[in-house]
Amino acid sequence: MNTNTTPYYYTVNNPTDPMAVHMTTIRKTDHLAWEEVLPDEDADFEHTVATLSISTGITRNRVTQIILALYQLRDLPGLRALQHDLFHLDTQRLIAISNALFGLNPDHLATVDDHLTDYLTPTTPNQVLPSARAISNKIAAIRDMLSDPRATNTTPGTKEVHISPNPDGTTDLQATLDPVDATLIDDAIRNHANATGKTAAEALVDLILGKATVTVDLHLYTASDLANAPVWASGIGWLDSCTGEKWTARTTRTHDMDKARDKHLNGHDPCHDIRAAVKGRDGTCRFPGCTAKAINCDCDHRVNHEDGGGTCVHNLCSLCRHHHNDKTNGRITYFMDPVTGIVIWLLSDGTWAVTVPEGPLTPTGARWAQTVSQYRTKHRQRWAAAAKAEATTETTETAGVQDDEPPF
Repeated sequence: MNTNTTPYYYTVNNPTDPMAVHMTTIRKTDHLAWEEVLPDEDADFEHTVATLSISTGITRNRVTQIILALYQLRDLPGLRALQHDLFHLDTQRLIAISNALFGLNPDHLATVDDHLTDYLTPTTPNQVLPSARAISNKIAAIRDMLSDPRATNTTPGTKEVHISPNPDGTTDLQATLDPVDATLIDDAIRNHANATGKTAAEALVDLILGKATVTVDLHLYTASDLANAPVWASGIGWLDSCTGEKWTARTTRTHDMDKARDKHLNGHDPCHDIRAAVKGRDGTCRFPGCTAKAINCDCDHRVNHEDGGGTCVHNLCSLCRHHHNDKTNGRITYFMDPVTGIVIWLLSDGTWAVTVPEGPLTPTGARWAQTVSQYRTKHRQRWAAAAKAEATTETTETAGVQDDEPPF
């Protein structure tokens, strides 16, 4: 049973939803059962994994992932206490946390624990729980803030391409890219496919062979009043400092999002800066559980334009085409707080849920940008001080050495 006594809770812990209560009990039982059989550090790990695999019918690889995830949770006391209070995190999310923290500097564990615990604590009643992907992205942002290298399967900056023929005559093409390049390619494929009616694969071939020229936009958001502020990219999230600086230097147009949030239009269609402000607030489609990128979503008028609804940030919401159609057909409806961007959803069967925006143009996003700015400024000040001290030492040592007398 959920022991949380605050008025805020996730939908997966809703005390009035019988299914949510039932699933919380299952997660709790499952979690405690795995904690009870965790092997000691000096135990035969492979033997334990094999035994548990036989007992549970779960593959050895999955058993290994679960055990490592619970080991990692032991190093995050704040998050572990929250999990034991709510039991809101399933094994998929715990494994995502463990994978995202692989290779973390142990000195950073306490800071990561604080930020991650805060992120995974509900702030509204019936709030939708962040997905495993969103949690992984949050950890990546925390690691970037701390200048803690991310652990990847490839060398940073390395782009790998693999071409594998199949027995049926087709060929698989796989590429490992950095997230910005991947997003630009994805947008280019989507734009060309939509313009020509071709499949995504056909559009990709046209682009690779130079048979098509497509223009794509990369929307970047950063605070102009903060030193060393982080950069957020649509469809990706917070970028590491090097990537953010690289792509910011290549921008061709800038818009003031503060002005955009106060702009109102008479027509139905939002202008470019209003649309960018909506996307920068929402991050994804705002329907509960939908992870469609906001950059690919429609801007829906919460109050229909023909009913007097304004074309402005406070009356627009990012919805993928599927959920936009559901709203238009009356199957779903929502209310939105104009300050926080928090949305309350009402479904036709009476179900309701709350979604919190993940973009940078929110109070939470502004606080995060300020926190990152402060961390980065402190880091650079320490680096500068260390470099100055090293230079001073070298100068002092050099000053004590005199050149030899000329040989005459």
